Order: sequence, then C-alpha cells, then structure tokens
Amino acid sequence: MSNLPVKVLVPSLPTIAQIEPYLHRIDSARIYSNFGPLATEFAQRLGGSTGSESVTLTSNGTSAIEIALRLKALPGRKLCVMPSFTFVASAHAVCNVGLTPAFVDIDPVSLVLTPELVEAVLPRLPEQPAAVLVISAFGAPIDQEGWARFEVRNGIPVVFDAAAAVTALHHVGHAPVCVSLHATKVLGIGEGGAILSSDAEFGQRATAMTGFGFMGVERTSALRGGNFRISEYAAAVGLAALDALPTKVEMLRNVAFAYRTRLEATGRRARLQEGVGDWVTMSLNIIVEPDDVKATIEKLDAQEIQWRRWWGLGCHRHPAFADCPTFGLAVTNKVAPTVIGVPCHDGLKDEDFDRIVACFPSAAHARTTQAGSFVEDLIEQEVPTL
Repeated sequence: MSNLPVKVLVPSLPTIAQIEPYLHRIDSARIYSNFGPLATEFAQRLGGSTGSESVTLTSNGTSAIEIALRLKALPGRKLCVMPSFTFVASAHAVCNVGLTPAFVDIDPVSLVLTPELVEAVLPRLPEQPAAVLVISAFGAPIDQEGWARFEVRNGIPVVFDAAAAVTALHHVGHAPVCVSLHATKVLGIGEGGAILSSDAEFGQRATAMTGFGFMGVERTSALRGGNFRISEYAAAVGLAALDALPTKVEMLRNVAFAYRTRLEATGRRARLQEGVGDWVTMSLNIIVEPDDVKATIEKLDAQEIQWRRWWGLGCHRHPAFADCPTFGLAVTNKVAPTVIGVPCHDGLKDEDFDRIVACFPSAAHARTTQAGSFVEDLIEQEVPTL
C-alpha cells in the first residue's frame, strides 16, 4: 500500500453534541454577550484549572498581550525587551501598544529568554525598557518565580506570553500570563484568549478594558479600552472544551511518548523539547543539529509528511520588524532553523510515527552538509507557515 500524506496539524474542537447543552442555556437565558453567565462560568473554571485568582477573557491571544502591556508597561519608555524567536503575533502586540520590540537572544536548550540574558543586555540598551515580554516556547512551563525575582531586582514589569501553555499552568502569580484559545491550541475555542493573574485589581482593570473601560454598574468609561470580549457562543465552546480537556491532554501525551520512544529506540540524533509529555502541545517540535536540517526536511518532503517552522527564523527576519533593534541573536540564528514542527494530532497511526522518525538522522549518519551555507540560503527564502 502506498504511503498517504501526513498532515502536520488537525485541530480538534468540541463536537456539536458536546456543545449543545450549553447552547440550550443560551436560548433559555437569551443573553448573548457582555460578560454573560456562560462567559462568567468559563472564566471561573479556567481560573480553577490554572490556579489563577483573576481571569480576563479576550477576543484572541494577541489582544490579551496588548491589554496586559497597556496596563503594566512603565509610562514614558518606548522599548519592550522580548525574544526574536517567537510567533510574530507577539511582536505585533508590542507595536500595537506603541512600544518598540528590542530583540534579545534565547537559551539554546530551553529556547526562551531568561532573566540572566536580559540582565546582561540591559546596560547595552539606549534606555531602560518599559517592560519585558517573556515567551513560553510552544507551551512549555514558564519560570514565574525567576522572573518575579527579576522584577524585584530591576523594577521592570514582566508580562508572559504563554499562548500555548494554558495546560502547563498550575499556579499564576502577580505578573499577568496571557494565553491563546485559538483552534490550534490544546484548549481551543476557535478564536479567543485570556489574561491570568493573582492580582485582583489588575484583573478588574483588564476586564474593564475589554468592555470599553466600563467599571461598576455605571456606563462610564473609567479606562481607555475597546471591545475585546467573547460571546456566549464562544464561551459555550470553551466550557465544552474544558469538559473534554483531560481526554485531549492524554492523547497529546501519547503522541509525545510515541515520538520519544522511537527517537530513543532507533538512536536518532534529534531531540524533543525538554519535558514535553509532562506538558503537552499541539505544535510539537523535533530539534536537529544544524548540519542535519537540509537532509531531514528533504526526506520529510519526499515522504509527503507536512512539517512547519511554527515561529519561522525569528521576528527580526520579517520585513515588518526589520527596523527594530537587535542585541546579539547568534543563538537564535543558529537554532531557529533546527526546530522542526512535526505532525501532532489524533489521526496519527503507529506506521505514521515510524515514517516520520525515520526521516531524522541516526547517530551513525555522516555529516556531509555545509550547515552554514544552507542556513544562510534558508534565511533568504520564505519560511513555510500553516
């Protein structure tokens, strides 16, 4: 039998049958938006599952970051320190609130910005930043405690872009944690987001900003905001998604386990992200050595196995952010091409995992590719995106 193409991602949201009981509640209440009962319940349940005292639901993950930065960024300052290695939505959010991204390098193992990396760069900045935007790498847990100490030492507010990490959160501290509820996330509702925090006053202000700045019962704008709410229909999907979440998390753990066991059993010179399987993601990556990139993607293409670089080669490579300052991106430039997004969904069979893993280099594979020239050529090309 010939091999069939393998899709890289197949989103999985609740079925009509799973959503239907919540739709009946909407019909009964005849409340469709404006912080309705389903949205309120969804926020409460999301707070319980993530250990967050305050939950502000937003229309998408990008608006969650924008609202958090508008509330937390220090006034009179223009720079927002952030990694270049992230999805471009993070950089767009920074620019949309009137700040300028200052792109900083990442740790080569965890793939994220660390307090130490930022503190090493601070003396080189033309001015002190308004905030630091810290990214979770593809859904991995975030170092909230380490960054809380950074805030104390430096007096610079931190905002977390934990877009894909909602199921990796078990306690949320003072600094706001922004998550995405896009269809491609573990907890997906189609389109949506949330800001999580233990700061009740911050949460009240953030929620007000999603509804034109109205605070209290009076329809008076106390803050400049907008319309960033979700409808009761989106909340219905969210509640059904929470009902089904344990089953989905278990499926994704099994996918990570299937990759890990095959990579180890066949002696591949490639690795999964650290800890994946303990935490789960819909954008699972296999990381290779720089001189194995070209041969690996050629084999994946030959086998009709879809793959992605979910974050491309870094925001600094996009024309929209080419004029933003950068501060030492050697690790980003080296590592970004090696992070290969592989198929991750409930439609994969054992033979699919075998085919995919076989495309990655074995430990005995001779290194013949000139990695430097290939990566340089790659940077000049358009990076495939979903």
